[in-house]
Amino acid sequence: MLKKVYLILIVLICTISCKSSKKLVEKDGSSYERAVVVKSIAEEYQYVKRVCLDCQLLGQSLQYNEKKPYDVLRLQTSKGREVAYYFDISSFFGKGF
Repeated sequence: MLKKVYLILIVLICTISCKSSKKLVEKDGSSYERAVVVKSIAEEYQYVKRVCLDCQLLGQSLQYNEKKPYDVLRLQTSKGREVAYYFDISSFFGKGF
């Protein structure tokens, strides 16, 4: 009986830790599915400045994926590599000032 309790506890702990660590990785801005949810354009630039040091902005575009609006910022790293960050702007886009 004690072995069953330990087994159940281990399974629960693993399940909880896997779910919480997954959430930390999900919103890194690397794709539509992993888009960073923001409440303003200023938040987009703050995020990019924090995660892409010494990057140069190449462009910003509005894109739709499954009828949902996203801002996509294209940047160039100091090593010349082009990267893109995706931002979910559905909380404020098209809602007026």
